[in-house]
Amino acid sequence: MPYLFLDPLGDYAGYLKQLPDRLGLEAVVLFSSKARFGAWKHKWSRHYGQHVVGEYLVDGDMASLSRKLRAAHPEGFFGLVPWDELHTVTAAEVADALDLDWNPPHVVERFRDKAVMKAWLRKEGSVRINKSLAVTNAEQAKAFQASVGTWPIVVKPTGGAGAMSVFFAQNQNELLHGCQQVMESGLGEVLLEEFIGGDEFAVNGLVDSDGELLVTDIWYYDKRDSHGERNLYYQSVKVSTFEEPFSALADYASGVVRAMGLRRSPVHLEIKVDARGPCLIEVGARFAGGDQPVLASKLHHHNLFELAACHYLDDLPFSPNDVDYAHYNRYSARILSGIQPVEIGRIRAVFGVEHVENLSSFAGIGFIRPPGVRLPATKDLNTKSWEVYLFHPDERQVQRDAHAVRQLIRYL
Repeated sequence: MPYLFLDPLGDYAGYLKQLPDRLGLEAVVLFSSKARFGAWKHKWSRHYGQHVVGEYLVDGDMASLSRKLRAAHPEGFFGLVPWDELHTVTAAEVADALDLDWNPPHVVERFRDKAVMKAWLRKEGSVRINKSLAVTNAEQAKAFQASVGTWPIVVKPTGGAGAMSVFFAQNQNELLHGCQQVMESGLGEVLLEEFIGGDEFAVNGLVDSDGELLVTDIWYYDKRDSHGERNLYYQSVKVSTFEEPFSALADYASGVVRAMGLRRSPVHLEIKVDARGPCLIEVGARFAGGDQPVLASKLHHHNLFELAACHYLDDLPFSPNDVDYAHYNRYSARILSGIQPVEIGRIRAVFGVEHVENLSSFAGIGFIRPPGVRLPATKDLNTKSWEVYLFHPDERQVQRDAHAVRQLIRYL
């Protein structure tokens, strides 16, 4: 009996496919668009084509796709492995059409629309949620700010990701300009939110078949202002289980997951903590970006991608042996993001990479932009200039190396 894999493209998909491949399980691969099917044919099939016994394009006609799949594989399917947040709704629709026991579409849809998500949690949950409203005109935007009574107001798209097209309006002109920018972004409707101060954290975990959350790792987001841009990712710092506010964040995240109704899935939450405690910013039914799950796997000495694949494909409870918090607490880890203040039209050279790779806590490079390409000024996660991962038992060594990385990497 094979299993289904949606959009097996990129590193995360490869990590998720390792365990089924090792077990010799056959895969039927599905693609959410012709472009993704083409990328599979031209590149990724060479990397992840092992044990693949069928390829299909999901064209929106779920009834027709279901008939084709049932006819080709009358024995049925183990389950479905999705990974990309942008297409989890498609995955849920496929699972629903084939009577697979994953999340139904109405549950996953709550995660893909930030306005729907916040409204649902205010109605059905018991956790603190900030004020928010999807608006369609200037009068609604001004009325929302008046109801909040403070600045800044956060302006973002309902379907965005990676901090794209997110603005912090300090006055009415900036509010209306931000709304216009979001409308033109093509990432959804305009969502306005009450700004929450304090520190921001990423809370990552896995949800089992009973909807119970296993928090695997928490990171403090050190965000900074630069070259006229606000809230840019500077570094993410691992939080140990004995540090504040790990326990409070884990309890809050569990309340969010229970209210959202998610099962058998990774989950990534972004939560701010101010004087009143935790307050949700975002939640996605997916792994975190920025290789957080890769470092978290190293911190626990357990492969979290393999654990996620197990829960995608079967109804399983969590076991105390799934993670190793003692090992997690023994090490320090950071994810450093490069902030480029000015655009370079064409990179001529990159300096310092070899020296960074020789640092004591060096654990990997997410990417370095190569010579010959444009280097944009940083305004969000997609325009950061580089990414470096550090991992070491001595926090002081990690601090020294983090400082060195920013001195060493240079673009010309």
